[in-house]
Amino acid sequence: MKKLLGIAAAAMLSTTGMAQAEWPEKPIKLVVPFGAGGTSDQVARVMQAAIEDSSALNQPVTVVNVGGHYSIGARQVMEADPDGYNFLIIHIALMGGEGTGALDFSWRDFKPVAATGEFCLAPMVRKDSGIDTVGQLLEKAKAEPNTVIFGANIGAINHLAGVMLQESLPGAKFRFVQIGGGTANFTALTGAQTNTTVLSGAEVINFTLLPDGTENPESQIKPLAYTGAERFDGLPDLPTVQEEGFDMTFCIKNWIFAPKETPQEIVDGFADAIGAGIKTDRFQKFLNEKGFAESFLTGDALQKDLDDTWAAIEPVAKIAAEN
Repeated sequence: MKKLLGIAAAAMLSTTGMAQAEWPEKPIKLVVPFGAGGTSDQVARVMQAAIEDSSALNQPVTVVNVGGHYSIGARQVMEADPDGYNFLIIHIALMGGEGTGALDFSWRDFKPVAATGEFCLAPMVRKDSGIDTVGQLLEKAKAEPNTVIFGANIGAINHLAGVMLQESLPGAKFRFVQIGGGTANFTALTGAQTNTTVLSGAEVINFTLLPDGTENPESQIKPLAYTGAERFDGLPDLPTVQEEGFDMTFCIKNWIFAPKETPQEIVDGFADAIGAGIKTDRFQKFLNEKGFAESFLTGDALQKDLDDTWAAIEPVAKIAAEN
């Protein structure tokens, strides 16, 4: 019998003024504010299956992709009923959107639930670009400012990473254009609508390698470097940006949020379910294969991580607002 993460029958939910016998009583919706196939979507779907593997909840978690700008899906959760059945998985985009002015709401307008699965990125180009190193990419952006088209989701992770990358070489300047998340940028770069972008390590594997780990000959794109402090085991021949001589590291956690007034008992219950899922073989295999660092934060540790991340990303976001 599946374990129930519940609330006592007498508990009163302040948002509804009604007593609930237990939570959850119906499927829980986890919104991914990006298209299918990207990093957040991959994490959400393996988390969904891992929670089921762990028998931590007596109801399923349903992953819902909301396309378009990530603000659409984020706002849907922010404005949803705080009844314990609406959650959001997102990353630093939520802060980047605030810092750049792309959003008229903040990460503080949600209730933090958990953080997990830190990942890093890889600058990408087409194979026929004639560019083989991140140095060559930056030199081109310096020699021909505002001509190298960088696919981004304005205010989101790929935009912030692009700004950090260009700032690592004085005088380099990309031309940032709104494309979307990882899947949309893979498509745009493959179709030569853009010249460069960044993808997560998981997306690089998903979009450029075959299941056996060898290069997919049909893929039209290639990574140049990795923004982690160390090389990515899944792409061992790929140097770090620092190895290439540029002072940049950029790695990101996935955050799960709930509507602001969601009862703390339910937030804690869903966090416990996520924690149980993370311990499963399924989730651990995913972390290892996709190059994620294992992490799980809740409560005060999560709040500190959010505060520290905002302090670090706010100045970058202000630069991004001008690019």
